[in-house]
Order: sequence, then structure tokens, then C-alpha cells
Amino acid sequence: MALVFPSAPTPGQLYPLDPGTSGVSQYKWNNTKGVWNTVDTTVSLGVANQGAFNQYQWPLTDGTAGRQLTTDGAGNLSWDVTAAPALQMLGVLEPFDGVNTDFTLIELGSSPVVPFTPVPSTNIVVFLGGVPQLPVASFIVLTGSNTLRFQAPPLAGSTFYAISSVVTV
Repeated sequence: MALVFPSAPTPGQLYPLDPGTSGVSQYKWNNTKGVWNTVDTTVSLGVANQGAFNQYQWPLTDGTAGRQLTTDGAGNLSWDVTAAPALQMLGVLEPFDGVNTDFTLIELGSSPVVPFTPVPSTNIVVFLGGVPQLPVASFIVLTGSNTLRFQAPPLAGSTFYAISSVVTV
């Protein structure tokens, strides 16, 4: 396949403008020397995504094995330790009375009582009477809250526990 470069390039012009495919070379017109030079790049996101890519300050070196790319929230990226999830055992504040369907999730064994909000709200495994419960079919956690809602009231005196992961750094 022959490349057909623009016949009247402008200084710094890129060709093709958007290679968009891995392995496709991009060239830049060097007006001083009158030649097309290969652009050294390993990332091609396409025109639609290039703006987002350029808004970040990327690290100058590769990260060490086991590190992850992390942002400080202001667009500065750096290599950091991988966040390790921890498991949090959960209980409910209110006793099961056979009537209520809404219960406050708490960190099991916390004193004073510490309410717990799973993030995201689906990040929870619930056991009722030692039996795992199906999300949505038997319970939901109200988004952004510590309220666990069962589809039907649990039997009075039922045992309960839940597990959720918490990312710690």
C-alpha cells in the first residue's frame, strides 16, 4: 500500500491526522528539512478521545510492576501502590420483627455504632438465616445510603450478616 502525502504540507502538519488504529504510523512535516518524519507515539485514541488524553499530565516513565496509574483529581497522573480491598463484616441496627423491611447497615462489632454505606450500593453480599440472598430479588441497598431494604419482611429473630469490600490504600 502506497502512502500519498499531501502535496503542499504546512510546517508541523500531521499525516494521517487521525491514524486511529494501533500499528499505523503517523508522520509530521519538517519544513526545515522538507521531509516527513515518523511521529514517535504509542497512543492513538482518535480525534474524539485525544482531547481527554491531552488534558492529563502523564508520568515521564513507566511504572514499576504492581503499580497502578492514579490521578490526584486535578489531572496529574502518577504511579502508585495498588489499592487493596478489605472486607467489612456488617450487621443491622434494628432487630427483625417480621414487619419492617428497612434496616440500617452498621459495621459489625463497632462501638459506638458506625453506620455503613456500600459503595457502590450493589457492593454487598447478604446472608439471612445463613442463606445467601439474591440482590434485587430479595433486597436492595438504597443508593448512597446505609438503608438495606428487603422485598419481604425477614422472619422475627432471623440471623443476619453481610460482607462488603472497602478499598484501602
